[in-house]
Amino acid sequence: MEVILHIGMGKTGTSSIQTALEQNADALRRQGVDYLGMWFDMLDPAFHGLSGQPAFFRSEPPEMQAHARRFADVLAERERAAGCSRFILSNEGIYGQVLTMLPFVEELRRHVRLRLLAYVRDPHEWLPSAYSQWSIFHKNYEGPVRPFAEMARQQVKVYSGFQVWGEAVPDLLTVRPYLKQKNVVEDVAEVLGVALAPPAKRRQARVTADEAALRIFYNTRLPGNTLPGIFDGAFEGLNLRAAPVLADVAARMLDYRETDRIVDEARPLFDYLRTRFGIDFPSEHAEIDPPPDPEALRRRLTEHLLQIVMHQADRITALEKAVAALQAAPGER
Repeated sequence: MEVILHIGMGKTGTSSIQTALEQNADALRRQGVDYLGMWFDMLDPAFHGLSGQPAFFRSEPPEMQAHARRFADVLAERERAAGCSRFILSNEGIYGQVLTMLPFVEELRRHVRLRLLAYVRDPHEWLPSAYSQWSIFHKNYEGPVRPFAEMARQQVKVYSGFQVWGEAVPDLLTVRPYLKQKNVVEDVAEVLGVALAPPAKRRQARVTADEAALRIFYNTRLPGNTLPGIFDGAFEGLNLRAAPVLADVAARMLDYRETDRIVDEARPLFDYLRTRFGIDFPSEHAEIDPPPDPEALRRRLTEHLLQIVMHQADRITALEKAVAALQAAPGER
């Protein structure tokens, strides 16, 4: 029996890998591979999901050794029932829990052929991505959103995990580079020697700079850990990616310089007006205003927005007073 633990690191295509493994679960079983998912809930339902994972990682070393033995027994039962002799569990959280997981790993290797697979990404790419994910999209610390330079100096220390894992279990660990020019799912398939179709949609693309700025403004106002859903709920129904780009609006909708060409292309229509009704427009073309400057337009729209905000503030104040008056007189209509 062989067990492959895909341990991360985070932001190296782990969501794409997990999605591909899940979507190809039936095909993998036909290849003798059983995908176990992300969690160790086969040991205890309390270990399921993001809410249950901390309970698993809080296990003391003797408990971790017992978990490993139970894990091996469960997989042996699954092998007898379904015939699969290879098992994959993918959880990027394992990477950062080296000391916690080592008793589990050392005990498990006594019962199965064990492999650990991790991916590493160029820090020039990983640090901006990690900052966007864990400081902006999901602010996972107290207080306002902190500057990139501050957080990146902390986050770069994550790479030390490779040294700890590499020195603790050098014979078990395979580390692969996460490369832009190669699909990580294809690389996993090659490493494991299986056929694995990539997921149809890319997972967890980084938010655009404008959305990131909005999330920074919003999440900074909240004192504690701020999950992405808090922002999403506050702006429910608002599709930021559907917002028109002002420069595009100015260029495509407010640029009338094609008027001369359009009129010339329809010249027979105006020739008819001239010959049938004697209506003739001046031969010289009217002067066409140039398109608005996007920056000037943005400044003026900002002024409009200030007026709108103040008007809305007055309306909200009036509404609050009306609600307060109703609350002060319960039962009255």
